Order: sequence, then C-alpha cells, then structure tokens
Amino acid sequence: MIKTIVFLTPHYLNFASEKALQTLGRDCRTVLIAYHADVLPPLLERNVSQVVRVDADLQRNIRPLLDHDQCRDVISDELRAVQGNTSSLRIFCQEECHVELAAQLREEFGLEGDTQAIVANFRDKVLMKHAVSQKGIRIPEFVPLDHVRLSAEPQAYYAELTARLGLPLVLKPVDAAGSFEVSIIRNEAEFNKAREQVLASPYHFDYEVDEFIDGDMFQCDSFVVDGQIRYCGVLELGCTNFDFVQGKPLSVIPVADSALRATLEAFNRDVIAALNFRNGSTHHEVFVDRKRGYPVFLEIAARVPGGIGVPYHEKNSDINLIDANLYLVAGAAALDDIKPNEKNNVVSALLPLRKGRISQLNEPPISSAYDIDWRVAPGMVVDSRSLADTAGILTLYNADPLVLRADFEALQQYVPTQVEVLEPGTA
Repeated sequence: MIKTIVFLTPHYLNFASEKALQTLGRDCRTVLIAYHADVLPPLLERNVSQVVRVDADLQRNIRPLLDHDQCRDVISDELRAVQGNTSSLRIFCQEECHVELAAQLREEFGLEGDTQAIVANFRDKVLMKHAVSQKGIRIPEFVPLDHVRLSAEPQAYYAELTARLGLPLVLKPVDAAGSFEVSIIRNEAEFNKAREQVLASPYHFDYEVDEFIDGDMFQCDSFVVDGQIRYCGVLELGCTNFDFVQGKPLSVIPVADSALRATLEAFNRDVIAALNFRNGSTHHEVFVDRKRGYPVFLEIAARVPGGIGVPYHEKNSDINLIDANLYLVAGAAALDDIKPNEKNNVVSALLPLRKGRISQLNEPPISSAYDIDWRVAPGMVVDSRSLADTAGILTLYNADPLVLRADFEALQQYVPTQVEVLEPGTA
C-alpha cells in the first residue's frame, strides 16, 4: 500500500483537480518539494500534507533545478518514517526539467517508477532519435553540434553542415524544453547569429543540428497503463513552438480526418513501444511530410503536455491527465473512473508575446464563442524566449466543425498584443 507520495516541484502539479489531491490525501501523506522562490497556488497549499523548500540551480535550464542533495534528504526522511519500506513511497514528477532527478532519486533509494535508462531516452533528443530509428521509425537526419568547430572554424563548419543536412538547418538544445534557444538557420548570417547565442548562453546545454522537415505539425498526448495506451489525444498544431516564440499563436485543434488520425495513432504506438514506456503520460510531436505524406518523428517527452495541453484535453475529452497520473502512481481505485469522452468542439491557443512595452490587447478575428485568460496588461514590458513566455490562453467552442476549422485558421494571422519597441537600456 502506498503511504507517502513526494511531489517533485509544483510545476504541472498545479493542473491537478482538488478532488484528485483530496482523494490522495485521504489515504497518503503528500509532500511537495519546491524551490524557495516558487509561488504556490492555494490549491496546492491547502491540499498537501507538507511543503519542503529547497535550494535550486538557476543556470542549468529554463526553470530552477532543485538541489539533488536536499531532495535526497527529504526522501530519506520520508522513507525512514515508513520504516524503510520502499514499496510504500512513490515520487511523482511531470515537469520536463526534473524527470531525470526523479529517476535518479528512485534508483538511489530503490523506489518503483521510471528509471534513468528510460528517462534518458525521453530527455536527450540525440538518444531518443537513435532509439526510435533502430526500430525503423523515420527521423530527421541530424548531427550533435561540435562546439569546438563552431567556435574555432564557423565558416568551414557551416559549409559541412549544409552539405550534409541542406538548408534550412534547425539548431536546438538536446535536453531543454519549450523551444528555448532554438534557431532556424536559412543562411550563413543566421548561422553566425545562432553561433553567438550558443557561445554566449549562460546554460550548459549540448546541442544538435537537424535537417528541416517541411510539413504540418501534430502532437499525440497519451496516457499509458502497463504498456497499453488508454487515451491518445491527436491534435493538429497551427504552428511550431519555434514559430510561437517568433510571435505566432500556438493553436491546437482535434484531427478530424479518420485516416490521418489512425496513421498518427499507429505511429505514436510504435514510438512508445520502441522506447519501452510502460506507465504514465507521453507528449509526442510529429511532422507529416508535406510532399511525401508520411509521419516523421520530431521528439517525445515522458510527461503530460505543457502549456495549454492539460486544460485542453480536460475541456475537449473529459480527461485530466495530471489526475490520471496521480491515481496511477497512488494505485487509487479512482483510476477506473477515468473515461475519456472526446467532443472535438474545442480549439485552444497559447498567445505569444512580442518584445517591447504592451500598448493594447487585441481581440481575435473569429466567429466562435471564446474566452481569453490574459496573463499580461497594457504597460507591461515583455519578451519572448520560450513557451513559458505567454500573453494568455484563448479557448473557443463551436459544434460546427467547419466554423471551428475556419476560426483555427484565422488564428494564424491573429496578433494578440500591440507593443512599443523600446530603445536599448529603457524599460
């Protein structure tokens, strides 16, 4: 019987329902490990048994990384409280930057859950591409970035990369998230700009360089129990994460074409099987090649989708993926009550920021009923570096699939904010 669940970071856990947290709290002690500066929503404050604050490294990724030793001390204390019974304690983590730490702690204490070997194939984009390609799954051609050559001989290195991968090139960290420090390189000038960004970065990323896939982007968000996919939400994206950082709304709509949906579901099953993933959620991004019509693997994460993902699936399919994962980890009977019901009448969009001072918020040019949860206001000075930087979340509803589709396409031209470009040194 599970007696204690330790939550590693509040991020993503904030999407849990109060009902799920209270269900766990009736049978388990729940401990949340958070960074000292994390601001916790009241939902978590009132529904966990204890909050433990720890230090964090602010320079290794886009979010502060919790201190390993201090987290280990928390796990050690909690394990001691259950007389060292490892079957009584679980670690829960759905946040991209901490799934590796969660796996390390599980192995250090002999706890059940995803191992470092499993997690590595979902965190390191080079490892994951090798793993899935060995099972015959199509991937973009790529090479790990050679930092020495990038620094010492950029002109020759650029010529070599373009000869092998063509143009455009895609340069990105192998283990970041949210399109942080991603560059699309169309010429040598853009290569040199990306080079400057990499060399000046305060983070300690390794990078990869990929061929550019000309295609439409989709995501498959799955909930897996004992290797079987119980739910797979298949969504079309209005743009890529990179496009969002450049200023386009990142919108999602359910895939309506039954043949395309079946193709993507089968591709998703093959990827999950190739990575030997058994329990939990996956967030899988895939291109459908525009010329050839077949899917090409982009990347996959061993967690729920970020941004608008969890609320979207709850609105469209009556499944809260955080709740489902909580019940799974706790071995709760409530897991049997998770029964997805796809309505396919919802479009959501993460609204982008543009660098500068906001002068006005704009309404979208659509016909459907909608609401916007604005995260910014006129007068604020903002920037856009990753999916974490957002103006707000738009959700629209329409039972007419043709109108829903038309509004989805109209959002591609929507500019949510007007901004004043600031001179350097002003704020």
